[in-house]
Amino acid sequence: MGEYALITAVAASLALSLATIPEPQLARQLPTTAARAQALISKSARAERVPPAQARVAMASAPYRRAPLRYLFAEGWLGGRTRPSDCVFAKATPASTRAGLAAAIRKDVRLRARLRRMHVTVDQAAAALTRGTAAAC
Repeated sequence: MGEYALITAVAASLALSLATIPEPQLARQLPTTAARAQALISKSARAERVPPAQARVAMASAPYRRAPLRYLFAEGWLGGRTRPSDCVFAKATPASTRAGLAAAIRKDVRLRARLRRMHVTVDQAAAALTRGTAAAC
C-alpha cells in the first residue's frame, strides 16, 4: 500500500510540473531543446525551493542525450531531492517504481499527450523519472 502512495506522489508531481504549461503556449514551452529544458527545470527547482544551479547540474549529468529525457531525469531528481522516501524507494526497487510510474502516466491523458509531443514514450518517461529520483540519494 505504501508503494502505491509513493508512486502516485511521484507521478502527480510530474503531471503537475508538465500540466502547468498552458495549452496555447504548449508548442513553445515544451523542452525539446537543451536551453528550454534548462529554463523549465530552473523554474521547477525554484518552485520546490531547491537551488536552480543544483538542478541544472543534475540535468547536465543525466545519462540521456535528448533534451526531453534529460528534463524528465532532472524532474525525477527534484522529486527525489524534496521527498527522500521516494528517492530511497526508487533506488531499492527500480523495476517496481518504473512499472508504477508507467501505469500512473498511462492513466493521465494530458500527460500522455504532452509526452507524445516531446516524442517520448511512456516507458522512456518512467525510466528517466525513476533514474532521476534514485540519483537524488
